Amino acid sequence: MQLKRNIIIFSFFLVISLLSACSYREFEDSLKGKLNKDDEEEIVNTVTLPETASDNEDNSLFSVGDTIRFTDVVDETVEYTLHHVTISDNINDLGLDKSDFNDRSLIEDDGTVDGTHQLVTVDVRIKNKDSRGFDFDEDQNKALLFAEPAVGFKDGIEDPDGPFLLHASYFSNHSPLDQNQGQDYYKFLLGIGEEIDVTVGWFVPTDLLEEEPLYYIIGYEGHAEDFQYFQLTLDGGFE
Repeated sequence: MQLKRNIIIFSFFLVISLLSACSYREFEDSLKGKLNKDDEEEIVNTVTLPETASDNEDNSLFSVGDTIRFTDVVDETVEYTLHHVTISDNINDLGLDKSDFNDRSLIEDDGTVDGTHQLVTVDVRIKNKDSRGFDFDEDQNKALLFAEPAVGFKDGIEDPDGPFLLHASYFSNHSPLDQNQGQDYYKFLLGIGEEIDVTVGWFVPTDLLEEEPLYYIIGYEGHAEDFQYFQLTLDGGFE
């Protein structure tokens, strides 16, 4: 009799436990769903490319020969002047060395670029107006800056789940490839008031290049809403 009563009591608490576990899982699933929904709402991309050049530098398209003055959240400014844009099927045409590329997967031994891509490069003059960068080398009196490494097409930049961008595979003034396991590739030092000429390059799908304008993005390390853009005219240049 005692055994039967113990079994009944045990069964009762087992049922309660199972119901509680189910209820908690439902609550947990509901909470996760709400959090995921909230996260989705927070990451919706609302960036819209400027349509044309304008007097308002915060909402303008720039082109070859123009200068973008990018000021960060601490009111420090770096200037970027776009001098030239090129497109190539072979890195040797530009006098580039395969060993200097961060990503060499699309380069053949003879320098030819994979048939579905082309190499787009920009020549840019960077001037450090008054930025102390991400870090400041007091010994050399120079700021640690990052090359602007991103380009994109309109659909990718404005995609609600984006922006989706292409990352540079080449930077002429890169740090040693083996430094910090390659994480320092895009870093360089530039003193306040100094300027430097650099080349940045991307492997871009040929079919997209034939259909859409490509945009070079300044301000990549910040918020997408603060991006500024050079519209790349691939057959143009500025000396």
